[in-house]
Amino acid sequence: MTFLSLLFLAGAALALPAPQKGGGNATCNSVLTAQLVGGIQANLNIQAQELQGVQTLASLTAANSTGRALPNNAVSDFQLTQSNVLTIQQKGIDIRAQNQKLASELNSPAAQGLAVVAMAQVMEVMQVKSLTGSGPADAKTLQLLVTEVQGGTKQNMMNLMAAESACKKA
Repeated sequence: MTFLSLLFLAGAALALPAPQKGGGNATCNSVLTAQLVGGIQANLNIQAQELQGVQTLASLTAANSTGRALPNNAVSDFQLTQSNVLTIQQKGIDIRAQNQKLASELNSPAAQGLAVVAMAQVMEVMQVKSLTGSGPADAKTLQLLVTEVQGGTKQNMMNLMAAESACKKA
């Protein structure tokens, strides 16, 4: 009988969950959380580049507010800048997708905000692709893009705080 009791106790002890590191928060994985925080910071850096690119596009468009054909060098400057902004946006999308994967693995409070950023990124890419480099329609789209990128930056700052808080919970 004693042997069976010991066997039962040993089995019960093995069935208990292992102690968690990080202050008892079951969702805290400090390595993955650090990767998520770094990824969100990288996305914030990308957003700063995107904002600068959008502002450059706005300047190039403003130089052609009459809607007339741009001089050859201005057209190529606009197209080059537009292409650069699209490349920057794609980098941001790639980084955000990786961040979403990490946030999901961690059950991070940043996951919901990253989904908001994902939807905004798709819209912003479509808006940049729609630009022609001339006319009031582009000016309105570019003003909207500046506002959206600034809003996305604020959202990612909140995402950063949420991700950082995950391992600080008691």
